[in-house]
Amino acid sequence: MLTNNLNPKVIIKLAFLVFLISSSVLAFFSFFGNNFLIFMGISLGSFQIIGGLFLLFISFEMVLEKRLKRKKSIIKKILSDEEISDLAVFPISIPLVVGPSAITLSILISKNLKFSLVSFYEQILPIILTLMISSVILLFANVIINFLNKIIITIMQKVFGIILGALSIQYIINGIKESFL
Repeated sequence: MLTNNLNPKVIIKLAFLVFLISSSVLAFFSFFGNNFLIFMGISLGSFQIIGGLFLLFISFEMVLEKRLKRKKSIIKKILSDEEISDLAVFPISIPLVVGPSAITLSILISKNLKFSLVSFYEQILPIILTLMISSVILLFANVIINFLNKIIITIMQKVFGIILGALSIQYIINGIKESFL
């Protein structure tokens, strides 16, 4: 939806920016996330709770079609390179690609990260590959949307919105357990 009516060159730039921004954010949290939370005085439980609340809000919007209206208004505003960069940061990179769950996962990785080839292969490479796949999906979003019909996309949005809502509640529960037990 976000790439509808965009020039192919703009979509390529957008996908590249999303990959760079997402990789940078997740790399930071993968290497320094646990120490950053300790420095800020934030427990992992608190981070899970706020992440769960954000995900709950996003899932609510997915199920009730609020996101579609906002996406359409964002698309109409894209006119310049600066606006494309802004779109690459929010909402695509953060929170769509790098949301609370990805940041939490990166923080958990940072707790046990060893600077070795095996650690890179097991913990960092999967993140990089996932971000590359996300960028490729962004490149071909218009083709994917044209392949699937509107009914299938709407059904998938509702089902994944409900699943995301359940995941968000689990994050909140885990955060409460982590904070109080």
